[in-house]
Amino acid sequence: MERIDLVVVGGGLAGLTAARLAQAAGTRVVVVEPHRPGGRARTDDRRGFAFNRGPHALYEGGAARAVLAGLGITPTGGSPATHLACGLLGDELVALPASPRSLVSSRLLGWRGRVALGRLLARLTRQDAAALADRTVAGWLDDLGLPDDARRLVALLVRVATYADAPELLSADVAVSQMQLALGSGVRYLDGGWQQLVDALAVGLTFHRTAATRVEVEGGHVVVETDDGPLLARAAVLAAGGPAATAALLDGHSFDVGPAVDASCLDLGTRRPASPPLVFGLDRPLYLSTHGPPAALAPAGRSVVHLARYLAPGETDHADADRAELEALARRTGIGDDDVVERRFLRRMTVVGAMPTPDRGGLAGRPSVGVPGRPGVFLAGDWVGRHGFLADAALASAAEAARLATALVAV
Repeated sequence: MERIDLVVVGGGLAGLTAARLAQAAGTRVVVVEPHRPGGRARTDDRRGFAFNRGPHALYEGGAARAVLAGLGITPTGGSPATHLACGLLGDELVALPASPRSLVSSRLLGWRGRVALGRLLARLTRQDAAALADRTVAGWLDDLGLPDDARRLVALLVRVATYADAPELLSADVAVSQMQLALGSGVRYLDGGWQQLVDALAVGLTFHRTAATRVEVEGGHVVVETDDGPLLARAAVLAAGGPAATAALLDGHSFDVGPAVDASCLDLGTRRPASPPLVFGLDRPLYLSTHGPPAALAPAGRSVVHLARYLAPGETDHADADRAELEALARRTGIGDDDVVERRFLRRMTVVGAMPTPDRGGLAGRPSVGVPGRPGVFLAGDWVGRHGFLADAALASAAEAARLATALVAV
């Protein structure tokens, strides 16, 4: 039985981050991952077009950026032209307000809606998001008493910032904290896709190309059973995917979490950018953005356009209809079949492993990094810990798991 300081199960962003941080602290680390590292952050090369697995954006003011900076990793890329964003209402594309001046003149709002939305945005940066963990997004919007036109725009912002179309389920602390990030420092699309982060994090790590099947605590050690035999460690970080996959490794353990956040995605390599470059559905949960440029994702003179339909939890799979709707949206922005060089449809992609809900305490109610009754076993992932959402949660929980694991190993 091979003896190791720390075993990290899973080679996605959370696992790679935990391993790099622990290794930097002088801990001997092995990452157990049967597939190519990266998980949902992998980028695929399709005839020179770099396709992320659906639209990915790194929040400039989020926890992930801070963790990466601590490792000396500075992501490169470009920011979307949000001042050119349009809303799709019925079959009409209408410019979205992107400044106080455009808010005043927006055709999407009456005078009451303009005043109400202006007041909300002015105080949003000062809002204590954590204080809203006890209510849903829908409940929070009800409390605000916004006119219908203003409420529709706020609901759009929530969808874009959270990737979730579940106002009756999602806790409002997630929505507000994500809107604060989106309207603050904004986001960045990464050159070469998120493979840039995967490659930077994987440098110098040792991988066991096998699958973990079970994790047990025996005699003060953690035993990680794999298809190639057991590994004996002082500690283990489980970053193997969502709560179901993690629970399967911990026989007899379960996690009380909300439903997954999913989306249907259409990735296009095109001869031209979409015009306008960003479109968000006002009466339908749709998304379109030209990611490259501003990021370097395509051959010279070409573009990468990501489209998505946010799926409500439990929504029946209508893959053919979703694809047709996304292709129609692409045509609405001037991208015809002759303009598409490469395409890929992902019928149902997991965006976040579990949605924070008010009945579970919102962000603060997610499973903790430490596993009760399993000393030496720690969790990391986008559904773990009380800090951040999306990739920010994955890296924040990974940093905490690495800190606790290395402290234990050092004893």
